[in-house]
Amino acid sequence: MASVVVSANTTPQTAFTVPPNKIGKIKLLEIDNQEASAITITLLDAFIPTPSIGNPTPAPVAVTRKVVTVPSGGYYTEKLDGYIEILGVCQVVANAVGVNCRITVCYDFE
Repeated sequence: MASVVVSANTTPQTAFTVPPNKIGKIKLLEIDNQEASAITITLLDAFIPTPSIGNPTPAPVAVTRKVVTVPSGGYYTEKLDGYIEILGVCQVVANAVGVNCRITVCYDFE
């Protein structure tokens, strides 16, 4: 199982990119918020849908997969066992910038 740690940021931070013909499965999510205020973290799945006859050049989409608010000084951990699937790029975005709010995403590919 691989893992990545990013800081809270209002600009989406890439946690991982799913290789072609694979599905990313988030196994564990940990958020350690040592900022002075609560921070809301959103996990996004950014991808381009498969072209079709009705839509030969689909626009990129970002689908919200999970939203968590962690209080100031709080710690959140959840064992997800892969029920959150990522098709493209797993992105982490927050409602505020916080260098003292660290988000750990553990994942595998199937």
